[in-house]
Amino acid sequence: MNYLLQKIQLRIYVAILFTFILGLPTLLQAQEDKVELIDGITKVPIIKRMDFLLDTAAIFSIQEIASEDLQSRFRKVTDNHVVYGYLDSPLWLRLQVSNQMTQEDISWYFESWGFDIKDITFYFPNSDGTFSALQAGFGIPFPERRIKHKNFNYYLDLRPGEEKTYYLRITRHYNHEFTFFLRTNEAFLNHSFNEYFLLGIYYGVLILIVISNMYLFFKMRDTLYIYFICLILACIWFCLGRDGLGFQYLWPNYPWLNRLNNEYFIELIIILTTLLFSNRFIQKYTKSSRTHKLTSLAVLLKLGFFINQVYFVELYYVTYIVITIIILLIPFSHGLYILAKSGIYSWPYIFAYLCLFLVIIYSYGKSIELFNNPVINWYLVYPVIFLETVFFSFSIFNQIKFLQQESIQANKEKTLALEKNNQLTLELNSQLKEKVRERTEEIEKMAESLAQKNVELQTTNLKLQELNTKVTQLNSILQINNEELKTSVEEITKNLALMKGLDFEGFKQVFPDKESCLKFLSELKWKNRYSCKKCQYNKYNEDANYGRRCKNCNYYESPTVDTLFHKIKFPIEKAFYILYLSNRKDVDMTLNELSDILELRRETCWAFKNKIALAMEKVQHNKELSGWETLALVHLE
Repeated sequence: MNYLLQKIQLRIYVAILFTFILGLPTLLQAQEDKVELIDGITKVPIIKRMDFLLDTAAIFSIQEIASEDLQSRFRKVTDNHVVYGYLDSPLWLRLQVSNQMTQEDISWYFESWGFDIKDITFYFPNSDGTFSALQAGFGIPFPERRIKHKNFNYYLDLRPGEEKTYYLRITRHYNHEFTFFLRTNEAFLNHSFNEYFLLGIYYGVLILIVISNMYLFFKMRDTLYIYFICLILACIWFCLGRDGLGFQYLWPNYPWLNRLNNEYFIELIIILTTLLFSNRFIQKYTKSSRTHKLTSLAVLLKLGFFINQVYFVELYYVTYIVITIIILLIPFSHGLYILAKSGIYSWPYIFAYLCLFLVIIYSYGKSIELFNNPVINWYLVYPVIFLETVFFSFSIFNQIKFLQQESIQANKEKTLALEKNNQLTLELNSQLKEKVRERTEEIEKMAESLAQKNVELQTTNLKLQELNTKVTQLNSILQINNEELKTSVEEITKNLALMKGLDFEGFKQVFPDKESCLKFLSELKWKNRYSCKKCQYNKYNEDANYGRRCKNCNYYESPTVDTLFHKIKFPIEKAFYILYLSNRKDVDMTLNELSDILELRRETCWAFKNKIALAMEKVQHNKELSGWETLALVHLE
């Protein structure tokens, strides 16, 4: 009987031991999956200590996920990407945390490092078994976050001795490499301050480079600096969109702008500005139309490639990177060939382009993993961009130094040319002095000859005095003849005033244009003296239209003011001819004939002839005694 009891007890012990051995891995896994917070720890990486469930049908709610029925369907996370593919399916993550700390004043935060998660919802367990949700993501306005930080951060509200299970629902737009941490409040603040401080220095240096190049542009007016400024601003925009600071500070209410930094747009801007900068950089060293054409071709190819990638066939990212680098190599390699052919080697320019290639490759750091640390993978592009801008800046400085050396060489050549010119000038001066001496001798000889001729002139003057007496007698005779001529001149003057027998072509020879008419009218108007109508001052300045501007009050008076030609709407030379015809008795021309000759409307001719008739009536003009010019100064208004 005792033997039987001992055998039964042995079997029970074996069964218990066997059961314990079979359940040990499960217990160890459960122990490993649970995150325990103990004293002395400030940061805990947790992604591989979480469980996940892929909701391929997108049908589960938080209540269903937290139910006992679905707990067994969670699987342990073994890779930082959790699961590849299934980008349209929500990904659920489970986090079990136990606070074993003895200190009461330490709070813990969950931090999802990385900015570009499309949608992330963190579920907090409540005391009644329900869950509270906080939603964030780069597609949701930034102000809706409870903790205003570029990363996704959530307060755990976990007291010492408590244990809670948290859930995350994540929607992705590419295969994310997740980096989740639990940090104490002090560690979170220290990490944030250091990160913001370093990023501030990074952006500050880039902005200083932008400002210095703006100064160079306004100083030198060269488009090279504008292209470089646009390149740096594009890199700044790329980085602001990559680290989330742009979303936090610049466009918090416009989450759609985040898509411009997560697709191909900003990369297009960086490449186009680099191509334009590179072309201008080469052209400043040596004019190359072939490089300019290849740059234009590269720009067109990149634009076409961008349109295809966004709207038509999206290529595999490795293929996309290779084609983009080939497009950039077309003008770059030819530019290097042109520089080398001219004996110019700009190593900073070459290194800057290599950095650009690294930026293009590393802009896909979310797909290319060169390091085990995701933080390094993500931020390594920043020093590469910084080196790119520094190398491009060095290449600009080297170019300025090169151009200065060329300028110095040109000045030396100019100095040599000036010295040669001075030497030629001295030689010419010597020759001129010799010629001046010879000419002086000739002048002295001519002076002696003139002295002799002066004696002859004196003799001739005596003879001229005798002739002067005879001339005086002749002058008396000429005076009598002048009186007779004076009568004839008055008659001729009267006939000229009446201008009998002149047709329009003949009249145009006397008054061919507006300037001659204005000059005649100005002399006629102010033939006695000028007096300002405003202040009666008598000194003036005459302008190009023969008007006069008072030197005292600056009042300007046109030659046509207070005359018959004031405010006429047709050429003044034609008005002169109408006035001339109106004073002739021997010409009786109809309005139609006058309109055809002058090429004016019949009504215009009639209106001005009527104005002349009013002027004649006003001054009681006599065609026999007065010339037509007396009517010109009649003012009817």
